[in-house]
Amino acid sequence: MKVNQVMNKKVITCNPEEKVSAILNKLKFFNISGMPVVLKGKLVGLISRTDITNYLSVDIEAEEIDKKKLLERYKTPAKEIMTKEVITVDPSFTVEEAANEMVEHDINMLPVIHDDKVDGILTRGDIVKALAEHM
Repeated sequence: MKVNQVMNKKVITCNPEEKVSAILNKLKFFNISGMPVVLKGKLVGLISRTDITNYLSVDIEAEEIDKKKLLERYKTPAKEIMTKEVITVDPSFTVEEAANEMVEHDINMLPVIHDDKVDGILTRGDIVKALAEHM
């Protein structure tokens, strides 16, 4: 089974200048855990809910939350906190190869790149669903 058979082709993306607040709204609205960061059709990074949560909570203890500082962090652009070195796969990879990449790099999603453009996204959930359907 190939990646292009199980990947999600409707990829929700953001741009590097998009603010954390807008990205969080997209994550919630589309019920996704992360998205590729794209500039002029090219992948430049990946941002996840975990990246944002870690960024918002770094150096902040529960009893000393500075509301003003926290609100400022919501205005941070994706380019400042995104993962820049993104592991990707080609649509022709097998699902097994993609799963191995996920395990090896301890990641939950892989942008699928074809001709230097984001062609889809593959998540662990997509793999589990595909395996369940083919049993």
